Amino acid sequence: MLHLAAIAALLPVLVVYADTPFRTFGQKFVVHRWAERLVLLSMELNLLLLWALAKLFLGRDADLGPGDWDTGLALAGVSLAWAGAALAVWAKLTLGRWFSASFGVKPDHELITTGPYAIVRHPMYSALLTMGVGFALAANSAVTLGVAVLFAVPFTLHTYIEEQLFVKHFGDEWREYAARVPRLVPGWGAQRK
Repeated sequence: MLHLAAIAALLPVLVVYADTPFRTFGQKFVVHRWAERLVLLSMELNLLLLWALAKLFLGRDADLGPGDWDTGLALAGVSLAWAGAALAVWAKLTLGRWFSASFGVKPDHELITTGPYAIVRHPMYSALLTMGVGFALAANSAVTLGVAVLFAVPFTLHTYIEEQLFVKHFGDEWREYAARVPRLVPGWGAQRK
């Protein structure tokens, strides 16, 4: 039953991100890379389909630990799912009008380095990965954990594409920011000069 509390963490994220089409489609961009975004979106959808195939249609899964771990894993999972949701909401609200579901730079785009962006350069991806691990723990599901971990691949590719745009647009301001703030995991992976 606790896994439902973890899934409920999606609700505030869905509410806060409901304006995504309005912040993306029809907006003006100085530069955007729609083709790469669509390729990575197809990767992400394929991972979700793989999860559905294994878990829902074939019934293939394994527990992450013995039965007496269920409550502990579920509590840890609910905590992680809600922490990830809070980070995703915080990141979206901090980014404000600069948010977009595409890889792009809008006219007069400002580099946001406060709030969660002072902790990691891509807090939305960190949040989604944290939520995925939380869902897996709450459901005691090895398949869900495996798919959550696999999502690190397209999300890391997202960061590389976005950062190519940002270094061209923001130049030294971006380089200085990237040198002091890690990409996805706090305290791990900041670039060194």
